[in-house]
Amino acid sequence: MKLAFILAIIGWIVSLVTACTDLSGYSASLELFGRSGAVLTLLGASLEYKLVEKGLRNTQYEEGGPISLGAVGRAVLLTDNEKKIRHFAHTTVILGTFIWGFGDLISLL
Repeated sequence: MKLAFILAIIGWIVSLVTACTDLSGYSASLELFGRSGAVLTLLGASLEYKLVEKGLRNTQYEEGGPISLGAVGRAVLLTDNEKKIRHFAHTTVILGTFIWGFGDLISLL
């Protein structure tokens, strides 16, 4: 999960850099900002997947066997830090999709 989080942060930095290069006209013909939104969305989705996968690893449930409420709690409850990462991942997916859809319009400014 740590690698996915770091990659999402790098994705945000790359998106900011490409926004600056598109606004300055340096890479406006390539429309890199809009393309970086696609990468940002992918990185946010992979971060969300890592959070879900962490919950699935925390349970010892075997298919067809009994499950305790404690095991369910360990599988679905997130720590405070993981909740912050989850909000960051949601924001990354939403804003990445917005950038992906409308990022090419930044070169019109």
